[in-house]
Amino acid sequence: MLALQSFEELFRENHAHCLAFATHYTGDSHEAEEIVQQVFLKLWEKRDTIVITGPVKAYLFSAIRNAAISQWRKAAVRSEKETAYGLSRESATQAADVRELEKLYHQALDRLPERCREVFILSRHQQMKYAEIAEAMNISVKTVENQMGKALKILHQELKEYLPLLIIFLF
Repeated sequence: MLALQSFEELFRENHAHCLAFATHYTGDSHEAEEIVQQVFLKLWEKRDTIVITGPVKAYLFSAIRNAAISQWRKAAVRSEKETAYGLSRESATQAADVRELEKLYHQALDRLPERCREVFILSRHQQMKYAEIAEAMNISVKTVENQMGKALKILHQELKEYLPLLIIFLF
């Protein structure tokens, strides 16, 4: 159970990192702020029942990623409705292609082993250095290197036919 003072400390220590992660992940600072606030609000609301195993920062990043995916799904539904009401077929097809690529990327990311996924997200989405990841996750730098290698190999295998398009649309 989180007391108010503990929660405030947790918020102060992690808000900036969470916001940076969410901004990088979504590409939109306003959407990122909304997602981070939503994650901390849910954490506060569930403070009596929530059990966090592992690093808090990794939990928060996962919650942010899940909230962003949820918002993207809602936006995709809105976009599909807008498309049905008159957007050109070409722009609708391009938007659907981008959404499909994002979906494939996130599905592949979700299939990574948990530690691999956390290391990959911290490195590629949060732009953390291996030493920072090692410290945040309480593991060695060599383990971070191994997990990144494993994550990249798995993602490359799963997404090899889409790599050129993913590079263009997602990065």
